[in-house]
Amino acid sequence: MSLADRLSALSPEQRALFEKLRQQQAPPGPAPRMPAPVEPVSGPTGVGDWPLSFDQERLWRLHQVDPGLVSWNVDAGSRVVGELDIPVFLAAFRELIRRHAAWRTTFPVVQGDPGRPVQRVHPWLEPAVSVIDVSALSESVRETAGHAAIYDHTRNRFDLENGPLVRMALVRLAARDHLYLLTIHHTVTDWIAFQVFFGELMQVYEAFRAGRPSPLPWPEVQFPDYAVWERERYRSDGEVFEEEARFWRRELEGVPLTLDLPADHPRPSVQSQRGGLFEVRVGAARTDRLRTLARSEGATMFMAVLAVLNALVWRLTGREKILIGSNSANRPRPELAGVAGFFLTQVPFATDTAGDPTFRELLARTKKTALSAYGHQTFPFSKLIEALGIEPDRSRNPVVQVLLLILEGQSHGTSGDLDFRPVGLYDGNSRWDLMFGLYDYHDEGLSGPLEYNADLFEPETVGRILDLFYRLIDAVTADPDARLSTLPEAG
Repeated sequence: MSLADRLSALSPEQRALFEKLRQQQAPPGPAPRMPAPVEPVSGPTGVGDWPLSFDQERLWRLHQVDPGLVSWNVDAGSRVVGELDIPVFLAAFRELIRRHAAWRTTFPVVQGDPGRPVQRVHPWLEPAVSVIDVSALSESVRETAGHAAIYDHTRNRFDLENGPLVRMALVRLAARDHLYLLTIHHTVTDWIAFQVFFGELMQVYEAFRAGRPSPLPWPEVQFPDYAVWERERYRSDGEVFEEEARFWRRELEGVPLTLDLPADHPRPSVQSQRGGLFEVRVGAARTDRLRTLARSEGATMFMAVLAVLNALVWRLTGREKILIGSNSANRPRPELAGVAGFFLTQVPFATDTAGDPTFRELLARTKKTALSAYGHQTFPFSKLIEALGIEPDRSRNPVVQVLLLILEGQSHGTSGDLDFRPVGLYDGNSRWDLMFGLYDYHDEGLSGPLEYNADLFEPETVGRILDLFYRLIDAVTADPDARLSTLPEAG
């Protein structure tokens, strides 16, 4: 099937999602060569035993080291205001489990080879569903009880060998007021899959509520098809692996792959992933000033914030070569746009701050680094670790210790007479030393969580880092030609 045929076979929502991903992932200029199609080798339902994707296998091995950790649980919650038909809502939820092989998957080990798992896709795997009614409680306590119920839901570990790896909690606060929380293990989901979930859930819910069957076309491919495709594309003796490995070795040559920010405590030999949280609120006016500066330099908002973080790390450490990471949606083919699964991979951005550049010069360097890395952002992170020959180190996340995410913000969504408003959740963990997870609400500005490693930092220290982040934005937007050495220091 040609690319045009595959695009035309997508639903309007899937086409829009793919175009959005393609715009986010592709650098300006000529479009990179489209990789070969992902073929449906697993059949329409994906049932059977299949190899894991490379990053999926890395995550599985991390889980084996400490299966009690819940930091690989991924959560999304919403406040649902309106007349919610709970039985129909749950039926629509189960229909999505039936549609997507990833959410019917477990990870048993191969008999006779305890170090090698398979992803086993079941014909059906009943998700864990909890319906909790606190509407009889007094109004003064039901809100607290509802949030406590969904928080408890985030803290339960998953059994990767037996499943299920998907669970939902639905809390009835009042007749027209509910909370729902979806929790999925990271081996079978990522943030794009959550967008797929929400979009499909609403379409199926509205159809079921009207007595109609699901309007969604069956997925053209399933996640196991991608895993088989990726294994072939990036095999260690293959041409694509060698090409990507050469690029990343050259890109990261001379760049320290460990970043130790000034901390309050020594780094433990084994990372506990115990975390803390600050809420970042850049504000509309400050965000607009940074956006205007980015546009004037032909840069994206991500590049501008990354440049500010480079300046921040330089101020804290004095390093001339700074490495900060981000995530790639890693869905390079249109047939993958609406597929549930763990596609996401990490991308390192290494920027040179030597010579006391102005911020405008630093932004240009950051832009150049980002554009270069964007062209190689689908290389699986586990293969990048292999290409660099990095040995396991349980004290830190490999390569990337500071992570920046910027996502399009949406304050609420609607479906029929239902209004969905995101609910902030935090499970008390952090996989990185610092993680800025920002949403770009164009009318409200950048905001989102700043997670930190609580083994390293006291809250007061992270508060000073966040204050420096704000002051740096103010300084560089007021005078982009100020040199790094003249920018504010940590208080």
